[in-house]
This record gives sequence, structure tokens and C-alpha cells, in this order.
Amino acid sequence: MLHRIISFLPLTALIATAQEPEATVIELRETISKIVDTQTLESKERLDWEARKQEMTALLELHQRELALLNEELEKAGQSAPGHGETTEEMKAQIDDLKSARRLASEAVARTTPRALSMSKRFPSPLLKDCEAELSNLNAWKPTDEPREALQSVLSLIAKAQQFNRRLTRSSEVREDREVEVLYLGLAAAFYADRKKNAGSGHPGPDGWVWKSNPDIRPELISAFDSLDKKRPPAMVRLPLEIK
Repeated sequence: MLHRIISFLPLTALIATAQEPEATVIELRETISKIVDTQTLESKERLDWEARKQEMTALLELHQRELALLNEELEKAGQSAPGHGETTEEMKAQIDDLKSARRLASEAVARTTPRALSMSKRFPSPLLKDCEAELSNLNAWKPTDEPREALQSVLSLIAKAQQFNRRLTRSSEVREDREVEVLYLGLAAAFYADRKKNAGSGHPGPDGWVWKSNPDIRPELISAFDSLDKKRPPAMVRLPLEIK
């Protein structure tokens, strides 16, 4: 009787171990079903940030699963586990699907990274400084690298750009060889002035922001800055604004 009990225990352990990768495969299959069709990226002339964010999030969830663990569990299951042959073939098919999905993730990053870097040229100085880590990762990424870190950088870049574009941002910068206060209206335009005689405006260009001196708008800008600093009651100001 003791011999029978000892023989039964390893087989029980093998069956339990075989069930674990099966649950993992089911979870991975559910993740794969969430991936959007990355092939539509080729037809877009401009980045649709919201759609891109959803695509990259789905791909990132997939990549975070380690295929090595699945292979390890398959080896532990052993040939003696019931239904091993059928389960193994199913898992091999799932592994092939996962490898294909990871390849698609790398291809998506390869297409998206140059576009994201090109878009970042239109970022103003405060946003560029905030995105230094993400831009460094994207500049260093190669198609042979794992896509996870690049995906995270693209998602972070999108989130920061969206947040900057929804608000007014003030910063201190050097314009006309003087330190000035700059007020950014999202990513559309900006105005600067100092407490002496300098003032002007800026707008994003394909190779960076373009700045133009316009001392006439200085009184309006000083009034706006004073209102923001609560030095005077809020009041309407007139500023030249052209959005291209």
C-alpha cells in the first residue's frame, strides 16, 4: 500500500503542473484578442494619438507576458500527464501566435518611433525637458531590440503631450539675449515679455519653435502675467494669435 501511495504522488503533481500552463495560455489568448489591427497604421498620414495609445497599451500588455515561463511549465508537466500530447500541441500553436504578435509589436514600434520623434520637434522647451527620458529611449531603440521599453516611452510621450496641450504653461526662457516670461497656449502658440521693453510671440514649426519680436504686445502680456500672479483682478487682454 505504501508503494502505491508514493507512486501516485508524482503523477498528481504532474497533472497539477500541467493545468497551470493551460490557465496561463487561456489568459494569454484573452490578451491577444485585445490587440487592434496594427496594419491600419500604414495608411495614416498623421498620428491619431488616442487610437495610438489604445494600440500601444494592448501590445504592451501582451509583451509583459513571459513566454519562457510557459515553455518551462510544459517541460515540468512530463509525458506521463493525461492529455499531455493534445495540450502540448495546443500550447505550441499558442506560442507561435504569441511570437507572431510580438513580431507585430516590434513592427508597430518601428513604424511609430520615427513619427513620434518627428512630432517631438514641434514640442516647446518645457515639454521637451519633461520628455528627455522618453526621447532618449526612442532615439536609442533599434528594430532588433525588445519593443516593451519603446512602447512605454511612446505612451508616456503621448500622455505628456496631451496634458501640456490642455493647459496654459508659464516658463522662464532666454529670448533676445534676455530672460523673459513665456506663456504657452497649449501646443498652439506662445507669448513672451520681460519687465523692460522686450515682447513677442512664437509658434511651432517643422524644425522647432519660431519666435518673432513684437514689443507692441508687451503691455497686454504684463497685464496677463499680473492677473495670473493675482497682482490685479482678472481682465481680458488682446493678443495676436494665428493657428496654422
